[in-house]
Amino acid sequence: MIESRKDDHIKIAAGQEVEEGENLFNEVHLIHIALPEIDYEDVDTSITVFNKRLSFPFIIGAITGGTETAEKVNTVLAKCAEELGIGMYVGSQRIAIVKPETARSFRVVAENAPTALKIANLGAPQVSRLDEKVLSDWVSQAIDMINADAIAIHLNPAQEVFQPEGEPWFRGVLDKLRFIKRVANRPLIVKEVGNGISMEVAKALASRVNPDAIDVAGVGGTSFIRIESIRAGTTDEANVFSGWGIPTAASICEVRSVYNGLVFASGGVRSGLDGAKAIAIGANVFSMSKPLLISALKGYNEARAFISRLFKEFKTAMFMTGSKNVEELSKVPVVFGPTLISWLSQRGVPCKHITLPNPK
Repeated sequence: MIESRKDDHIKIAAGQEVEEGENLFNEVHLIHIALPEIDYEDVDTSITVFNKRLSFPFIIGAITGGTETAEKVNTVLAKCAEELGIGMYVGSQRIAIVKPETARSFRVVAENAPTALKIANLGAPQVSRLDEKVLSDWVSQAIDMINADAIAIHLNPAQEVFQPEGEPWFRGVLDKLRFIKRVANRPLIVKEVGNGISMEVAKALASRVNPDAIDVAGVGGTSFIRIESIRAGTTDEANVFSGWGIPTAASICEVRSVYNGLVFASGGVRSGLDGAKAIAIGANVFSMSKPLLISALKGYNEARAFISRLFKEFKTAMFMTGSKNVEELSKVPVVFGPTLISWLSQRGVPCKHITLPNPK
C-alpha cells in the first residue's frame, strides 16, 4: 500500500542510520580572509531563483506527502519557508494523483506558503509509462496542487531496484522530460535522490532536454538503497552497494563542467558552511532533507531554529571569505583535497580552482 510505504520512509529516515558515503565537502577548503573590508551587516545573502527572492540560497529538500504524518511535516516546513523566505520541494506527488483523497497532505504547502518558492515533484519511472495526454494531465495536477513555481522530475534508479514495489523503468525518460519541458509552463528541474548526477547524464540532459536546473543529490546523505533494503529485509545486498554513486562535491563539479543552467546542491549537506562550499565550487542553491524532516517532526519552533542556524552559518562563511553577496561567494578561492583532485583528474573534469595535469 503506497501510504504505508510513505510512512515507512519517514520512520526509517528519521529513526535509523541511513546516511552513507562521503560527500567530499571535507575536501573543499574555503580560504579565510583576515581582512574582508566589509562589516558583517554588509553581507547580502539573498538571491533570486525562478523570479522568487530567497533570503539565502536554500531550499527545503523533497521529503514526503500522502499521509497524515506527511501532512503535519509539510505544514510545518511550509510555514518555515514562508516566514523565513526560502524555497521548498514537496515529495513525490504520484500518490495524490492516483489517490486524490491524499492530496490535502500536499495542498497544505500552498495554504501555508502562498508566496514562497514551491517545487512540484514527480518520478521519472512513472512518467516514462504515461502517454503524452495523461502525462500532461499529471504535470498540471502536480503544479496546481501546490501552486508550484517549478516542477522537478526525480531520477531514482537505485531506489527503484532495491524497493520491494520498485518500478525500475527508465526507457524513454529523456523524451518524456523534453515533453514536460514543452508543456509545463514552469521551469523544469531534473534531480537525483542521493546517488549523484554524472557529467555524461548532465550533458545528455543539456543537449536533449535543456532543463532549467539540475539537482545533483549526490552521495553523502540519506541512502534510499539502505532505506528500501531495510524495508525489504535485504540489507546484505545493500551492504554490497553501500556508498554507491557520485560524492556530492564531485557531482557539482561534473555537472557544472558541461551545463550552464542552475545547479542545486544536495546530498549530505549538513550545515550552512557546506552550502557555502557548494556555491563556491559551482552550485547556485543548496538543499537538504533529513535534518528538516527530523526537526519538523519535533514541531515548528525546532524547524525554524534549525533553518535560522543554517542561515547564520551561511552568512558567517560569506563574511569570513570576504563575500558581500552570493555572486562574490561563487568566485572565492578554494583548495581541494587529494581525493577530490584525483576524482576530477581521472574523470577529466575541468575546474576553475585547480590546474589538473594533462592526461598522457
